[in-house]
Amino acid sequence: MAEISDDVSLREREKLDGRIAFTVAAFALAFAFVALLDRVGAPLTFVEAVSPYFTIVAFAALGAMLQSMRVSLYYAAGRAVPFEYAGFATAALVAGVILPFAPQLAAGSWLLGVAGGVFAGVAIIGCYLGPMLRKTGAFSFSGLLAARFPSLATRLGVIALACASSALVALAGEQSAVDVLVGLLGGGRNFAAAVVGFAVLLIAGPGGLLGTVWIAAAAGAVAVVGFGWPTLTLMLRGAPPFGDSAVAARDVAARLADWGALTHSGGFGAELATALAFMLGIATLAPLLAPAVATQSARGARRAGFTAFGWTFVFAFLIATGLAGAALSLARQSVGQPPERLPDAIYAASAHRLVTICGAATPDPASAHRARTSKGGTTGAPLRAKDIRVNGALLLTGLPGFEHMGAAVSGLLASAQIALALALAAAGLQAFGTALGHEAIYRLRGKIDLTSRRLITTRLALLAVAAAGSAASALDLFDPRALIAVALALSAATTAPVAALALWPRADDRDALFALLGGLVGMAMVILIVGNPRDGDALAGAALTGAALGLAAGVGSALSRPAGSPHAQSFVARLVRGDGDVMEPEKGA
Repeated sequence: MAEISDDVSLREREKLDGRIAFTVAAFALAFAFVALLDRVGAPLTFVEAVSPYFTIVAFAALGAMLQSMRVSLYYAAGRAVPFEYAGFATAALVAGVILPFAPQLAAGSWLLGVAGGVFAGVAIIGCYLGPMLRKTGAFSFSGLLAARFPSLATRLGVIALACASSALVALAGEQSAVDVLVGLLGGGRNFAAAVVGFAVLLIAGPGGLLGTVWIAAAAGAVAVVGFGWPTLTLMLRGAPPFGDSAVAARDVAARLADWGALTHSGGFGAELATALAFMLGIATLAPLLAPAVATQSARGARRAGFTAFGWTFVFAFLIATGLAGAALSLARQSVGQPPERLPDAIYAASAHRLVTICGAATPDPASAHRARTSKGGTTGAPLRAKDIRVNGALLLTGLPGFEHMGAAVSGLLASAQIALALALAAAGLQAFGTALGHEAIYRLRGKIDLTSRRLITTRLALLAVAAAGSAASALDLFDPRALIAVALALSAATTAPVAALALWPRADDRDALFALLGGLVGMAMVILIVGNPRDGDALAGAALTGAALGLAAGVGSALSRPAGSPHAQSFVARLVRGDGDVMEPEKGA
């Protein structure tokens, strides 16, 4: 029987590798065709647009083809995703989370700050939380916590916070994709928002986790090529930050700070707080834990975690290097130059508001001259660093233009950013739908719903969030970096303390509820005192204060009464040292 099972598994793996090879070949041919168009002199705007829109259409089509009405596929991807692909998908989702924080990656220390916190959080997912989640057979982390603390108030609190953070991630992903489309092509925001919203819905809606994981893996492949090509070009040319003219990270940080692209002070205390906040937020953010659910075993989830850690480093390096190269190239060609004698690439970037000169978009030399003189400058006076402002998260898009790499590279780089944003948005939608449609409505109804009704409820919830994200993107209501920062802060302040209490046999439902409330109160208190929730330092402090207060409230509540209930002790024993079978059987799974 073991040999037959092995033969079946081998055949399934061969089919999977064949489908993936076909997909890779299709993308390679499409991008090669775009490069050929660039070589034969096709219009630059057309060449730049082909790759991003092909990526959107291809991802939407792949998501629609992966549709399923089986609960085991929709909520758990059949528990059959090989660890290599699950880990790669996790890394791609993490890259989507950190992409809006690219200036911090390019300018900060990788032992602390954003990068240090991200790596620590991914390590926690891979070494502990991911394998534990897969071991139990839960469909989501919020579902596992709700099973550990089953009282109605605590269950609803855990699920509501998971829904809130997942929805914020979905909105951030949609907004990021629309921003790249508009920033690159300068097209209508309404059209871009409609296209992105529809694509995200097709990725997550028909196939659930099955579609989300495979699209995330595909997005990771597009991102490796899209970010790797410009970085390799810079390396071969010996251009900054490579070669003899390499500039230290502190010089990149100084430029980005002059241009308003950095949002925190960068001191040791701020970097440490940011690292801790990102670590807790990344480790407990529902969309990032989802690929672990799809692995074949707890051992596979752990191996996927190691894979994710390695690929996360690759993505972070490529993003940071590309942004550093773009910043140094922009500084070299603009600072100290007359505003009316800048390279055409800078005027093009300014036309799309990636760069502003003296507070204005300057699509041509005349408008740059007017902007400079309106600020009291004299004719021919060179630009200073403080005269320039950049959109740090989108500055990377302008790198091919600054370095004359061609429209094909520009479109491919935009495709990489859009692919990661689409995957992140779809993962946020899927986590939201699972928490609401399965963990909340289905279980509160006593698990009497038909499978079809459960999936329809989930898909309607996804439709509502996708539509809200599309409308918000069309109106340009939110900053993706702020949305992701709030989602991470919520997870760190509330979910992390409850997750810690879940492993303590003495903790019970009341203690978890106190931890949730304490985390929310601590986070809100810091934000009210500081008064600027968009500030990165403030959110990191709010997240850590909430986590500390929530954990203290939960521990204090637990110590104020006798030992925990038999359910709690049995649950933890089976979770930590036993077989992990702590979940009730799932109907339809």
